[in-house]
Amino acid sequence: MYQFRTVTLKNGKQTKEVLVIEFTNPAMQIVGEFLMADASLLDYTVLKDIHDVLAKKVDEKQFSGNRCALTIKEDKTVIDDLWEGLYGDLETLPAYEMETVQLKKLIEMWKTKKEVFYKKNNSN
Repeated sequence: MYQFRTVTLKNGKQTKEVLVIEFTNPAMQIVGEFLMADASLLDYTVLKDIHDVLAKKVDEKQFSGNRCALTIKEDKTVIDDLWEGLYGDLETLPAYEMETVQLKKLIEMWKTKKEVFYKKNNSN
């Protein structure tokens, strides 16, 4: 379903190791972008939004980050690319719909994996 790899970013003499997630299903590429770019925003507040929907406190929640926008409902969540239509030559990714419970599990897994990775590599 997915794999992790480490990428080395370089800026002059400085280097930094970052964790990357890649999905084997190309249609899920936007899910990877969401996890890497937006899931951690505001200390993973998207998990509270998902919890509120799954606990039936609200019927729907909207979440927007730097790259992705989510429409969270009890059964399904749609992840949209905010870059869609921004510039004519900018490559964007198609929206992806998945089970909300599955997305929650992926976010929790990614959060744990990142914490372990960055603790081991002494960086943020």
